[in-house]
Amino acid sequence: MNQGRVEYIDFAKGFAIFTIAVLHFCQPYTSGVWSKAILIGGSGAHLFIILSGFGLGLSRKVDVATFYKRRFMKILIPYYIVIVTIFSINLIYPMYEDSGLYALFGHLFLYKMFDESIMTSFGYHFWFLSTIIQFYIAFPLISLVQKKLNTVTFLLITLLISISYWLLITYLNVTDQRIYNSFFLQYLWEFSLGVVLANYYKERNLLFWEQKDILLFVVAILGISTMALMALKGGDVGKIFNDIPASIGYLSLSALIFSISKKYIKPVKDFFVFTGKVSYELYLIHMLVFILLNKLFELLINIEPNIVTALLLILPLTILISYSVHKFFIVIFSSYPQKTPIKV
Repeated sequence: MNQGRVEYIDFAKGFAIFTIAVLHFCQPYTSGVWSKAILIGGSGAHLFIILSGFGLGLSRKVDVATFYKRRFMKILIPYYIVIVTIFSINLIYPMYEDSGLYALFGHLFLYKMFDESIMTSFGYHFWFLSTIIQFYIAFPLISLVQKKLNTVTFLLITLLISISYWLLITYLNVTDQRIYNSFFLQYLWEFSLGVVLANYYKERNLLFWEQKDILLFVVAILGISTMALMALKGGDVGKIFNDIPASIGYLSLSALIFSISKKYIKPVKDFFVFTGKVSYELYLIHMLVFILLNKLFELLINIEPNIVTALLLILPLTILISYSVHKFFIVIFSSYPQKTPIKV
């Protein structure tokens, strides 16, 4: 099996972050049914979690100390640089309220994941970083348990843990609080699914994304429709319990678009693959760039922010800026060993 980059994984990362960015860029300009429809893009976070499990499951085995060093070098240093940058800009041009030193230290020392008041400081999307960091902390234990159990048992146990957690936070009536609804146990089964899919890929060369288009289409429609119905009719509780259809539906949708674009629209495939390679940088900076470019265009060329400029002007520029940031981080980390998939 080829241990190099997996094209679909880059594609799926690009697809996930693109739909998340579209969601965030459209939210200020939509209302009514459209404001609800674009929320589908938020399912990109579920896809990211599955892909994170896949990436770690696919990576080369190293000792736990090396694993933590590499993971936190890759994730935390760029994160810290971006957060300090946002904090500094916020002192001059206030973009976020209640984002002072306490919030800054919450990001730097990671206690924000336990404090609802600063959980989404410096940008609502930063909740996701807390979840991923929690998974990195827990991954050696998750990997150990996975190796001692057969696949079905492992998936069932992690699913039961997630469902039990959903029931617990529902009973405690805290489903609307980010420190609870983004805790890693909420998504444990998704991450574990990614680890299992990686093992099947390594050991059996199973390309789970290469299924019949009609099957992918049906699963995507059923999953996304069920997710939307539960979210619209079930409120915060529905959003907690709709993770299963959301994850499976969005995973199938990404595989379907990959299959169709690979066969018929290669530029679309190449675009998402390119975007996937800078997905982390794009995730970190997209809202900062969005706010600053909107203000810049408004001041310099009198362009009033709207959905057209957001999607056709600011979004492409944000992707290009993310590419530059990606190259900047490569230069910073050039003195360190090159990134390899990390498998524990």
